[in-house]
Amino acid sequence: MKVLPIALLCTLFFGPLGILALVWMIICIGRGDFLTAVVSLGFAMFFLGFIVPFARVVPGKLVPRGDFDDEGTTIRPDRGVDIPLQVALIGSTVACGLFAIFGPLGMVDIPVPEHTRMYFPLASALAAIVGAPILWRMLRRGGVHYLRLTPNGFTFVQGPRPHDGDWGQVVDVTDASPKQFAPTPNSVVVVMSDDEVYTLAAASFTPEGRALRELVRFYWQNPDRRDELTDGRALKRLAESSRRH
Repeated sequence: MKVLPIALLCTLFFGPLGILALVWMIICIGRGDFLTAVVSLGFAMFFLGFIVPFARVVPGKLVPRGDFDDEGTTIRPDRGVDIPLQVALIGSTVACGLFAIFGPLGMVDIPVPEHTRMYFPLASALAAIVGAPILWRMLRRGGVHYLRLTPNGFTFVQGPRPHDGDWGQVVDVTDASPKQFAPTPNSVVVVMSDDEVYTLAAASFTPEGRALRELVRFYWQNPDRRDELTDGRALKRLAESSRRH
């Protein structure tokens, strides 16, 4: 799946909003309205942090990060994707929380359409309530999501809870679930013997997730090479595969 059309749409929509939020922040600082300035900064962090990763994803200039120990290898998304998304989530959660608390008291001067003024604090409160546990989970994990590979199996760490499995239970590593007629774009899909299907969004790791998907498939199909997961060779293999793609 090509991400360029999505990138253009998001940039055209979120880009101007992010710039407006930054301009309003500067205006508020000049007026001494620092609370509104902080809220405006938070919204700017969200809008701009959401589109910055496309600068890495669209041209395919992704460099996955990773580390290893005696038990296995952990692979994380490109820093230029992961960090802006973390910034966006922090900004939106803080801004929405502050607006939900102080907006109804008239202490935050955010220019919004008159007909939405009464609903905006409620929407902000809901966004903060939803965002807070996601933010906590992200900070605890050290990122939005990551992949853990060991000689015994794999772990997809994303969403509310991790999903893991043993190599011996894997029946396929692909980009399409057997329950779907079309591929799952930019993903690593692992099909288990009990018909469970685990999917990892991989577009932030390698271009279209191909190199990462091939790495998982390689260690599934080559159990005699899984010792590479404990000495750093898996990361070198991924780096070489990423350059080829």
